Amino acid sequence: MRKRRYSYAAGWVAVTLVALVGFAAFSTQDPNADELRAEAAAASIGHTAGQYAGLSFAVYSGTASAEVVALATSEDVAEEAPAEEADTDESAQGTIVSTSTGWLSELEVRAFVEAYFEPADVNKAVRIAWCESRFDPNAIDHKTGGVGLFNHLARYWDERSSNAGFPGVEATDPEASTAAAAWEVYNGAGWEIFSCR
Repeated sequence: MRKRRYSYAAGWVAVTLVALVGFAAFSTQDPNADELRAEAAAASIGHTAGQYAGLSFAVYSGTASAEVVALATSEDVAEEAPAEEADTDESAQGTIVSTSTGWLSELEVRAFVEAYFEPADVNKAVRIAWCESRFDPNAIDHKTGGVGLFNHLARYWDERSSNAGFPGVEATDPEASTAAAAWEVYNGAGWEIFSCR
């Protein structure tokens, strides 16, 4: 009888130890800064590769439409066509916005950021945009209600967009979101407005 009690207790101790070791071995730890950068780089590369693959498919299959945004910059257009025949619609040049996902590549976000942030702050602003929205200008934070590339809160958006020179523009516009974020960083509350820093 005594052996049975000890074996029963020893069995429970063994099960408890195995469970503890299993939880310790398979528990997830918070990622460090290097792991977050690697994840951001991998996702950005994947988004960009997917955008180019989709664009290539549309061009080669002959289904390219007005919604397919030009990859060429104004210099490329000028090389392909004489100056008088070059397309003057600058809104369709230089950016790729997928009509299905809307995600931007890191290069596109960096171009917006470089236009509005000081050079010393560009990398920080790009990291914040990744953390806030994963480079999706249509992102919505369901916890805070933040919208856009830099997750602006609706109650502040009208003021910020007007101050940045984009009155009446939606928070999902990546350029307006970037400009409003830069204005707020340099003329408002600073970097503290972002939950990611």
